Amino acid sequence: MRNLYLLVLFIFLLSCTNSKTYESTSLKIDLLNDKYAPDVRVAEWNIDVNDKKIPIELVGETNLNDAKNELIEYLKSEDISFEDNIILLPNHDFKYGIINNSVANLRKNPSHSSELVSQTILGTGVSILKKEGEWYLIQTPDKYISWIDHGGIVPMSKEKYNNYFASDVGVFTRPYGFSYETKKKIRVVSDLVLGSALKIVEVRSKHTKYKYPDGRIAWIENRLMNSISSIRGMHYSIQNLIENAHSLIGVPYLWGGTSSKGFDCSGYTKSVYLMNGYILPRDASQQVKEGILVDDSRNWNLLEAGDLMFFGYYKDDKLRIDHVSIWLGDGYFIQSSKNVRISSVYSDNLNFDDYHMAKYIESRRIIGSNTEGIKKL
Repeated sequence: MRNLYLLVLFIFLLSCTNSKTYESTSLKIDLLNDKYAPDVRVAEWNIDVNDKKIPIELVGETNLNDAKNELIEYLKSEDISFEDNIILLPNHDFKYGIINNSVANLRKNPSHSSELVSQTILGTGVSILKKEGEWYLIQTPDKYISWIDHGGIVPMSKEKYNNYFASDVGVFTRPYGFSYETKKKIRVVSDLVLGSALKIVEVRSKHTKYKYPDGRIAWIENRLMNSISSIRGMHYSIQNLIENAHSLIGVPYLWGGTSSKGFDCSGYTKSVYLMNGYILPRDASQQVKEGILVDDSRNWNLLEAGDLMFFGYYKDDKLRIDHVSIWLGDGYFIQSSKNVRISSVYSDNLNFDDYHMAKYIESRRIIGSNTEGIKKL
């Protein structure tokens, strides 16, 4: 009887200890989430604790090695016994990939019926975090994490990936076009959108031969292309940025769109800046955290052409940015809303946008700022 009592007492004390261990570990996981992964769009921190096991079991997956190491060090410092079964991403044989279609749709979940959260375009290099069936979880250069189906990407080794980008790459500079099997435009290889990038193979006087990530060969007229080295080396020009912005007028609005087949608001601003050598964060709510604040009181004289204007609303006392546009000057701005179009801040102008002007929050200057989320191409 006494032995049975001691056994019950032991199990009770052990369960209490395990419960406290679970609570402290769960709290630490939440704190690390706030520290390393406050934005789930750009970080994977899906970590949990299985307290049904003794010792506790760490489960889930993450691409944040520093966060995982901090969690492990914390448990050791607290003398907490644990079993580490966290999957560190990437966990796929091929950790690199290049987009192989003119436009590749990126989904919230690995399914064609899942929400379209973004797009990426031909020739974009990405990191592959994991594979699930015929879908890949990828991270794009702007750090956005999403799912792409196998038809839109060519997975490859680091060696092949580096080799593809070792020589110069050509970038398509028109809103829409095609590549061909011959210089005489016989048989289309694929369509192209603004920013499509292909490996240069052979340069001729009027045409250049290019190689696709999957090995296809195509010819494109030189007048339609620019080299990525030229874009990287170009000095920022307001005139070039505004010309790029105007060249896309009329392109339809598409939720999640980042190509000249269809833009959402931030996909449009991101694409215009990309053609001028800058990588911006994906969404308006991310872009507003970058650059230098130049106005928050509708003093339009403070703005310069190319500045980003942000719009939003308050909910539960929290500001939510849900729209962004590009300031053109003289009271005009250009945006993707319904389609890419020019609007005015003045109520007596025929292009006055009363809906968005009622939601104006602030404007920020991208060029000349050194904030973390703005990258040079």
